Amino acid sequence: MVSHNGMEAAPFRNTAGPELPSAVPATLAQARQQDIVADHGEIYRLLIAVPPGPAPAAGFPVIYLVDGNALFATAVETAQLQGRRQDVTGVDPAIIVGIGYPIDAPFDGARRQGDLLPDEGGADRFLDFIEEGVKPAVAALAAIDPNRQALVGHSFGGLFALHALFTRPEQFRSYVAGSPSIWWNDRAIEISEASFVARRRDAALPRLLITAGGSEQTRDARTSPERAQRLHMARMLDNAHEMALRLASSHRVAVEHVIFDGENHISVIPAMLARAVSFAIAGTAGRETAA
Repeated sequence: MVSHNGMEAAPFRNTAGPELPSAVPATLAQARQQDIVADHGEIYRLLIAVPPGPAPAAGFPVIYLVDGNALFATAVETAQLQGRRQDVTGVDPAIIVGIGYPIDAPFDGARRQGDLLPDEGGADRFLDFIEEGVKPAVAALAAIDPNRQALVGHSFGGLFALHALFTRPEQFRSYVAGSPSIWWNDRAIEISEASFVARRRDAALPRLLITAGGSEQTRDARTSPERAQRLHMARMLDNAHEMALRLASSHRVAVEHVIFDGENHISVIPAMLARAVSFAIAGTAGRETAA
């Protein structure tokens, strides 16, 4: 083994001895996983973290994440850290649920597109599965607060969160659309948006957080022509900003819009999840929203 300066370096050794245990696999505190089969025959992997101790009288708030393989661990850590200092964060302990696939990779490209894109009924079928399969599985583990449930997604998952809000605003209390792919299919999601805005207002307004990274639309001298064309087509910042303005003016949903400076489409994920946790939980206990 050779070190960076060319000197011979000692090989790595297991330092376990009489007083030190051998290395063991690391685990995520309070987390578990289980595979379940949806009515349409597909197998999904649920990653679930339940806070220790008894549930509050109203039950635990719950955050559901699509692309669970990729987002679950980061969301759990930020929720647990914020939940430890409720006096500072206002974030109560919450159940975190990652809805993923029985794979080791962070994403299953083909399956996530079939589940998340509002095309040929895939997204609606996935929403049915969350309501009829995932929520009961979580409720079997701990008492949950049905009035404090949130759906969080990034990229295609952000588009999915928007689709869920526009078509089933009662399924969750809060929706988080991180870097949503509004551009998909010539911005077809705006048709669902218009239908949602035109509907009669419910007594309780749903809540929506739209986020994006400040560098998601940035081009410079190093940007290839192909990437520049894609950035121009996607308009990630402009589309998100324009939708947030329209929805805020509609008074059909309580909207927050956050841009994380300097972050790109991938580096923004931890910041989005940290904000998603506080948005979904802080200040929502016993919350009443005017009609």
